[in-house]
Amino acid sequence: MEKPLVTIVVVSYNHAHFLEENLNSVKAQTYPNLQLIVADDASKDNSVEVYENWLLKNKFPAFKVFHLENKGLVNTLNECIDLIEGKYVKFIAADDYLHPESIEKCANTLEELGDDYGMVFTDTWAVNDHSETIEDIANYNENQFLSKEELREKLILGNRMAALTVLMRTEALKKTGKYPINIIVEDYYRWLKINEHYWIAYLPEKLCYYRMHTQNISKLKAEIVKEEDLIFRMQFDRMGIAKKDINDFFRISYWKGNNNKKLIKHYNNYLFKNKTLSFCLNLQLPFIVFRILNKIF
Repeated sequence: MEKPLVTIVVVSYNHAHFLEENLNSVKAQTYPNLQLIVADDASKDNSVEVYENWLLKNKFPAFKVFHLENKGLVNTLNECIDLIEGKYVKFIAADDYLHPESIEKCANTLEELGDDYGMVFTDTWAVNDHSETIEDIANYNENQFLSKEELREKLILGNRMAALTVLMRTEALKKTGKYPINIIVEDYYRWLKINEHYWIAYLPEKLCYYRMHTQNISKLKAEIVKEEDLIFRMQFDRMGIAKKDINDFFRISYWKGNNNKKLIKHYNNYLFKNKTLSFCLNLQLPFIVFRILNKIF
């Protein structure tokens, strides 16, 4: 019986140096039925040339999404979504790569679990620029002790999975819509969307290699990531799971005088906000006023 088609989407931006290792890991998959989509968002290096040469040399068919102008990651991903033909799909950055059994084990897991599960994720190795394994980036294996209900709740408290480890059911991806074009933390947004409609499974094996680069993320981007992470938690917390963490964040920020208008706007819509705190933040009253009112009400 033929295995269901699995789509792998490789996305690059100035990753020419790592591309061949990534593509070789796709070719080395033990899973026999793959569709490859390769996307480059107007890299300034020779990424497209590396793609073309590798595809020709290996006689490996692929859909190509090559931009002449930079459109951003989420626009590139949205364009690729329209090309997916597989029952399951994996998005992977071109500087990361896969263990040979990655697709086979993840696809088999979703096949066994059935349609109620929208995605599966795994543990991962961390590697440096020379593909040498380094210290783990997180303790993902704590997830193996969580029930599907606990995993659903824990995801509201923060992202618990590395994007390259995830294999999604394509139906779940398309049901939850394309990515909003103005976000950075597109992976956490997607997991939360799927989390609302499907169960998520964890496979406690290291089946991917996550590249840890020497250059650090910019301070500005790091702040935007923190912002989006908090906004998504407020947006998707339907049961008050993150209520304490979120209210504590705004209370402490208020006390320190760090009143972010964008975050306050989202806090006003949070189902489990402290109403007195929200009132004081909107009027920008002194923190002592909040303390008094909070005791009264």
